[in-house]
Formats: sequence, C-alpha cells, structure tokens
Amino acid sequence: MEITSREYKVGLQAGRFGAIGETSTAAVAECWRDLAQILQEGGLPVQGAAKTTDPAKQRNLHFLDTRDLDLFGGRGLLFRLRRPIASKGDWSATLKFRHGDRLLADAEDFRPSGKGELKFEEDVKPVPGAMGASFWALFSRSAQAKVKSADDLRTLGDCLALFDDIGDLNLPSLETEVLAVGGNMIVEHVFEGLSIVFSDTVTAPCALILWWRDGEPKMPVAAEFSFRFELEEGRTNPKVARGAWRALRDVAASPWGDPLGATKTGFIYG
Repeated sequence: MEITSREYKVGLQAGRFGAIGETSTAAVAECWRDLAQILQEGGLPVQGAAKTTDPAKQRNLHFLDTRDLDLFGGRGLLFRLRRPIASKGDWSATLKFRHGDRLLADAEDFRPSGKGELKFEEDVKPVPGAMGASFWALFSRSAQAKVKSADDLRTLGDCLALFDDIGDLNLPSLETEVLAVGGNMIVEHVFEGLSIVFSDTVTAPCALILWWRDGEPKMPVAAEFSFRFELEEGRTNPKVARGAWRALRDVAASPWGDPLGATKTGFIYG
C-alpha cells in the first residue's frame, strides 16, 4: 500500500498550557506566536490565523485493550475510540499498527468490515543523536469504523468484529474482556489555523494538540505540535524535504519543545 502523507510531530512542555478554558487558550495563542516567529526567522513563511479550538475538535477518547495489553503487547495493535464531546452520535473506532519497519507495517492487511477509512502514513519525530538532532520514523496502517455505543465493546471479539483480514492474531480468547487502557479517559483539544509554506505547491497545515485526563482539567498530561503534507509533491522536492527537517528541528529546540517528553501513545501505555 502506498504511503500517502508524512506527519512531523514534536512533543511540547505540557505544563506550560494549564487548565482547560481561557488559561490554555491564552497559552496556545502565545505558543503559536512564538513558533511562527521562530519558523519565519528560519526562512519558512507561515500563513493563516490560529483559531480557538473548534467544538468538533474537542473530543473524548480512550484506548481499549485487555488487562494484560494483549492487543498492544502481543500484536502491536492500538484500538482507539474517539468522539466530539458535544456529540451523542457514533464513535470513531480506529485500529492501528505502527512500526519502524515499513515492510512490516505494509504487510498488515486489515480493513474496515463495512464503510470506513483506510490509511497508510509515516510519522516523524525528533530524537537526540551523537551528531546532533536526528529523527525517528514510524509507519502506520490504520482503519476506521463507526460504532454506535462504546458500551457495546466489551470483549476482544466485539472490537475486532469491526475489521476484516486481521491475520494471525496471537491473542487470547475473543471473549477476553477489554478495558480503558490505564483507566485513562482523555479530553483532547486540537488547535489549528496556521500552515507552513514549504514551496509554491506544498503548504503544510499545523496542529497543536492538548490532552487532559477527564475530570482533571487543571493540567494537560500531553502536548504536541505537528504538521503534515501529502507526499506526491513532497517526496520529489528537495526544498520541501529540507524545509520540513528545519521546521522539525527548530520547533524541538524552541522554549516550548520537549522532544524527550512522553508521546501521547507513550503516556497511555507507559
């Protein structure tokens, strides 16, 4: 399956954003201003206007697995449920396999049982190296399906019935109970509006994502900055590749950056 897009992700200092509401919104605005200035001083134009988080991008989410994390630990699969906070409709159920080996990720063949979305993407994150900043790439195959009620997903079988062609599972009985991983029910706010201009044809939308534990709104547990672009143009344009690497490096080195902090997935499964 062909990789359609690349997303660059940088962990931010979650403690700088504070409580849900005016406190975090003001901090997000300050962060946008600082990062836009840093990017532009590095020769990367920024366009658009940062927006207050859209209600459709204020979401509840949690991950499901067995008590022994058989999906994640035994098969490398993540199962996530997400829905806008204001919605009473269907939940979006995502099954994802991520690995640093592109061939291994591509070998997966699962897909939604009914109508749904299928993606194959690359995520890039900065890591320190002996010769300076380097990066870590993960390849992700994900399938999305809809489920009317999260309460309907009580067992491994309930979760996996939403998808076909999962392959050799190496899992316990499909009757095994599933629970919210770590007991973590998450409130997610996604802030958007700004884009980085890498070339005449490649403009990468940015996002700033904050996570709080549900019921604990005073301090985020994770914060992340990201930008993405489609690979059709980006893979053949050296200007885009060099600019994207520079943006990743500069944001990671900024006063907001925390590239060694826990990733969102690392927080859930850590």
